[in-house]
Amino acid sequence: MTMQIDHEIHELEQRIAQRRHSVEYLANVTKQRAIRAVVSPVGLLSAAGVGFLATLGLTRRHHHYAAPKAVGKGGRLAGIASVLASVAFAALRAQFGSPAQMAQLVLSKFQKFRQPAHRRA
Repeated sequence: MTMQIDHEIHELEQRIAQRRHSVEYLANVTKQRAIRAVVSPVGLLSAAGVGFLATLGLTRRHHHYAAPKAVGKGGRLAGIASVLASVAFAALRAQFGSPAQMAQLVLSKFQKFRQPAHRRA
């Protein structure tokens, strides 16, 4: 009985070894085929063509149009308003710290406002 089990184990190990060697052989053959395909003249030319087209697409000249010479009053007002807004937000941040602290202050005032008059006292 043990001789038959040993024989079956030996046969199984041989089949596993054969399959492992066949997989390794197939992997090597596939690798060589892929290398030959990439290094072939057709593969090199197609890679060069794709690179050339990508370079043309990325380096295409864009036409830049000149801005109008006269800037209207609205543009100046918007510029001044944006500068004033950034100064105001910087002052608020200096007073309250982080935006989270500002939000907490607003929420606490809102909750106090929503409370009935008899609870405020």
